[in-house]
Amino acid sequence: MSSTAKLSVIHIVSSLNVGGAERFVIDLCQEQLAQHITPAILSFGSVQDTLVDVCDTKQIPLTVIKGKSWQEQKRRLALLSGFDVIHIHSPAVLKSLVFHLFFLRHKRLIYTRHGALPLDKLHWVIVHRIARHFINYVTFVSAEAKQNFGYHAWHNVPHLVIDNGVVLPLANEIFSNNNSILKLGSVGRMVGLKGQISLLKAVSQLSKTRQQQVELHFFGDGELRVELETYAEQHVKAKTVFHGVEINRENIYPHIDALVVTSSTEGLSMVILEAMAYGKPVIATNVGGNPVLVKPEQTGWLYEYNDISALAELITNAVNEPQLLAKFGLQAREWVAEYYSLERTATCYQELYRAL
Repeated sequence: MSSTAKLSVIHIVSSLNVGGAERFVIDLCQEQLAQHITPAILSFGSVQDTLVDVCDTKQIPLTVIKGKSWQEQKRRLALLSGFDVIHIHSPAVLKSLVFHLFFLRHKRLIYTRHGALPLDKLHWVIVHRIARHFINYVTFVSAEAKQNFGYHAWHNVPHLVIDNGVVLPLANEIFSNNNSILKLGSVGRMVGLKGQISLLKAVSQLSKTRQQQVELHFFGDGELRVELETYAEQHVKAKTVFHGVEINRENIYPHIDALVVTSSTEGLSMVILEAMAYGKPVIATNVGGNPVLVKPEQTGWLYEYNDISALAELITNAVNEPQLLAKFGLQAREWVAEYYSLERTATCYQELYRAL
């Protein structure tokens, strides 16, 4: 295709509930508009999903088609046929479309893996063995995700790692906590693999005096929320606030001093990128793409997953040395600005679209 011809791209997500991949897709669409690409989003979720209104506010064309009926399948196929590039952002989406791929084989098909799980159960193996005959490129947001995907034997499909990018907020959108309380934030779905209980357990190990110097702010919702709230009420003396789902990043990151990521697995965490863009250091598990972003004693601290004592010690150190928070936060923002800008990511995808 001519390098000047205008491309149309439809991004497909399983839902528009709050999540790193979903936020990234919306941000990417905005940047693609600036690059003279015509983007749109197809969601297999619900019109009540949290981020649906965000798409409307940002004037990103959105279609929601939920269900598996023949009529809905026909609507999806008709919609997708009108775009040059079909960009799939979820294994669940790939599974839903697997029998459509034959009819879309003349389109440019991109499949992005945002997570690092190997998807080695039989049904995922079957889906991926079928899909590999139709996908033009598969991309990953971390090297670990690419390595794990080797299980599916897509040897004839080009593999690329394209880092997620993030919008860099303006300097006046960033401010720091000036009091003696360390405000720690946790952002994400409250499900088992996110491991938020580790943060509560770590803080509960601190002395009562030390806990009075810490606040915990949880942003998100999920099946484990009641369990987390109950544990906090029974075992944690530090002030703990469960804010629920918050879609506006400016209502999260400027109001915390450091982000804590307790997950058992991660791709390239958008939550970490967002916090760093706001000049916040990160305490994170040493898994997946986390060590790519979190450089110990530079942009934050790493600890081994579920090592409660190590996490408690890092929190204690952060309380004792607040000057490091500002230093590491500044270095984190500079790191993101140089290597993880959304413009850079969008350019990588544009080059990939046009190479097909």
